[in-house]
Amino acid sequence: MARVEFADLERVVEAAVGSTLLEVCDAHGLPMETACGGFAACNSCRVRVIAGTLSPVEDVEEPFLDAPDQRLGCQARVVVDVTVRLDPGA
Repeated sequence: MARVEFADLERVVEAAVGSTLLEVCDAHGLPMETACGGFAACNSCRVRVIAGTLSPVEDVEEPFLDAPDQRLGCQARVVVDVTVRLDPGA
């Protein structure tokens, strides 16, 4: 298990290592948008990593990321304790 902090929501939850941030949000009733249903076809589940590390960036994410600290919640997997902020795209 790892600790995931959603700084903007002022929530800290426990998450299974290997789960996506979208799965973590769904499991804990947190409001992560997903216009494409979690298939990496939009950027509505985008987050900014504030501290810690997530799984390596997937090739499918690249077109949706504007900065090195951004990830798609549907693709980014929990590996260790991490702090993120929801950062949905326009």
